[in-house]
Amino acid sequence: MDIFDAITPADTPPSTAPPSICSSARKPNILLILADQVSAPLLRLHNQSSPIKTPHIDALAAKSTVFNSAYCASPLCAPARSSLVTAQLPTQLGAWDNASPLGCDVPTYAHYLRREGYETILAGKMHFIGEQLHGFEERLTTDIYPGDFGWYV
Repeated sequence: MDIFDAITPADTPPSTAPPSICSSARKPNILLILADQVSAPLLRLHNQSSPIKTPHIDALAAKSTVFNSAYCASPLCAPARSSLVTAQLPTQLGAWDNASPLGCDVPTYAHYLRREGYETILAGKMHFIGEQLHGFEERLTTDIYPGDFGWYV
């Protein structure tokens, strides 16, 4: 069994699978920006009178899809990030605190995107314990925490 067995159940005939959203010759670029301690309503793309200057984010937003509302599944960083990349609740993942590892057998959106032919690159912190890629082909920066429980008290 590989990780895609979890993505596509074995009992689903290929002919009934939904068509790929990326089946066209030119696939859209996907850039997901996830930042800590950012109050979205104060960004200029949501509030033109905001004193916060974010010209590059504004330029990206002007030609992109912008989500105006979101739900964070956990007030803690690692469970929230694990939930985001897997589309599962922290309780389903057993992610109770920032020292909760994300299993290598749990598919992430990076696995789905790679299956569709996308190049997947991760930059910045994710609080991954152990496995540092989780479907991403490349990681540009190391995590700010050790890749084990050495920092956990």
